[in-house]
Order: sequence, then structure tokens, then C-alpha cells
Amino acid sequence: HQLVEGPTLPSTSLKLNGQNYPQRVQSVKIFLQGKGKEGYITGDSNSPEKGDPNLNTWQLENSLVMSWLLNTMTNEIGENFMYYDTVKEMWDAVKETYSNVDNTSALSEIKSILHDL
Repeated sequence: HQLVEGPTLPSTSLKLNGQNYPQRVQSVKIFLQGKGKEGYITGDSNSPEKGDPNLNTWQLENSLVMSWLLNTMTNEIGENFMYYDTVKEMWDAVKETYSNVDNTSALSEIKSILHDL
């Protein structure tokens, strides 16, 4: 099994702010693929059962990837997602919260234009 990575963080000056989800999610995917950790967001890297000798390594890597994800978010957004137990749970919650933000604001704008007609 791979050794746990050091505390290298994704280098980003632009953090998830609620309006830039598509760009941030792609950037995070690329970063995690480069680190060989994309299985944590896809669900392919599931937690081993209790007693499995790989459990400790999985827990360390899960925590490491969670810290990477939190560091790609503004503090206000990160505070809402820091209490999940797994990267997959966090990733899915962020997706559910922000993946439709752009569509929602575009839809509101269209409704407003139609209302004014």
C-alpha cells in the first residue's frame, strides 16, 4: 500500500466561494488525480473493515484529502463541511450544495426577464 503523502496542499489563490463550483471542482479533480487520491471522491477508495491492517492508512489518507478539500474553500464555506467523516460524504455534500448555483441564478434572471415582458 502507498505511503501517506506529506502535508502538501493544493496551490490555489482562488477558493470555492459558492459561485465558482465548476472551476474549483475541476481543479480539485486534477490535483487529486495527480496525487493518486481521486478514489476518495469517486467512492472507489472505501474504508476497510475494522481489524483490516489497511484501515489506519486509509483513515490517514482520508483525513489528508479532507484537509486538502477544506483548504480549497473559503473559511465560511469550509466550516459547513468540516464535520463529515469521509471525503466522499464531504464531496457529495459540496456538490449537492453548489453544483446548481449557476443554473439557479441564470434561471432567476430568465424568470425576471420574462416577468418584465
